[in-house]
Amino acid sequence: MRFLLFDADYTLLDFPADMVRSFTIMYEACFKSQRPYAKELLDCYEACNNRAWDRFERGECTKDELYISRFSEFLSKTGLTGDPETVNEKYFTAMAETGTAYPGAVELVKELSFTHELYLITNGNVVSSLPRLRNSGLAPYFKEVFVSEAVGVGKPDKRYFDYVFQHIPGFTPSEALVIGDSPSSDIQGAQNAGLQSIWYDPPGAWTNDRKAPAFTWRAESYGDIREILKHV
Repeated sequence: MRFLLFDADYTLLDFPADMVRSFTIMYEACFKSQRPYAKELLDCYEACNNRAWDRFERGECTKDELYISRFSEFLSKTGLTGDPETVNEKYFTAMAETGTAYPGAVELVKELSFTHELYLITNGNVVSSLPRLRNSGLAPYFKEVFVSEAVGVGKPDKRYFDYVFQHIPGFTPSEALVIGDSPSSDIQGAQNAGLQSIWYDPPGAWTNDRKAPAFTWRAESYGDIREILKHV
């Protein structure tokens, strides 16, 4: 297998850790004077954020609508006042300062970069995706990063993958593999694009009731990914 298309968050980057840090920084800047920070506020935002991403992956909203709607709903549910666009900008500014790689992630991609061509496919945003990748230490091992916001469409849409295919020199679908955690984004996207996939599914990581679309292999650890790639 020549081309490895890696997802970022929840696969290589610890998004929950980065999200908590970003949200608390944003909250202190935007809402501290209205109400002291409490974890239930973070829980409320996370629920709003998850619902917005579900809408985006179903094609029911644009990326910009996703970003604004999650904070509009958050303000509505908490009674806090503010401008959703300004809040979103503060959040992204804070997110760009993060970049927490999971233990072993840098070692994994460094090792694989000697034998494969690595590309990152992410539904992240332009402001924070590249800085987070650099901060994490992962960036040197990827030949290119495809951020959905820059592409104009995201996973699992086939048009996103068509764009990726067109911008990888010498790309051949039969020599490519998607590696990611999300059934609705990564695995469904691979299926839509006619690619093989490794569903990265560490124990306890996927708590959603939805079942994964047809995947080629399932890995519970980075060690599993290494073993699968030895035989494909």
